[in-house]
Amino acid sequence: TAEQLVETIRPRDQHFPRPRLVAIENTHNRSGGRVFPQCDVDAIAEAAHARALSVHLDGARIWNASVATGRPPATLCEPVDSVCACFSKGLGAPVGSVLAGDTDFIARAHRYRKMLGGGMRQAGILAGACLHALDHHVERLADDHDNARVLAQALSNVDGLGCDPAQVETNIVVFEVTSMSGLDFVALAAEQGVKLAAIDRGRVRAVTHLGVSAADIREAAWRLSSLI
Repeated sequence: TAEQLVETIRPRDQHFPRPRLVAIENTHNRSGGRVFPQCDVDAIAEAAHARALSVHLDGARIWNASVATGRPPATLCEPVDSVCACFSKGLGAPVGSVLAGDTDFIARAHRYRKMLGGGMRQAGILAGACLHALDHHVERLADDHDNARVLAQALSNVDGLGCDPAQVETNIVVFEVTSMSGLDFVALAAEQGVKLAAIDRGRVRAVTHLGVSAADIREAAWRLSSLI
């Protein structure tokens, strides 16, 4: 929240690093794909700007947030100074992200990219895939959100797993494993053809996407329930 931000900022002192940037992630990965409340984004940006801090939005899944809230990405990004969005997550492009900001910011970004050896040639075919994703894969993100809720509901009925379907807002399901470590559960799931990721010792993340159908979700839920 904006209040937490203000409390976190250290006073100006030669012993402390100078704060320059506030970063916000929307949707929030480790919170299970929750949408960052726009009222909080607005308040954080206002508090940061009042203290001469820039605000960057990690919008890797900004289109998921847009579909979940019904708000266009431009509205979600309006209070911030820069945003990075990804085409290869929910939108399903093979590769690609974009950095957006004002003219001076992008000019500096180009310079730093060149200094660090970045840049690509003949990248039009990759851009074409990203444009296709924007034209055809945004609205269908709602299917991923529905599939995530179906998976969460199924896992909530499995003894030894802790999952709250009410917490699932987009395409990420985070659940607790109480009968073994998260890493062990992920390894067993992989043997059954279900790819998961361990967040920490007891929590596991599942992500729905373009390559996962409703039938796949039902099959995955059955296979995961058989591991407990």
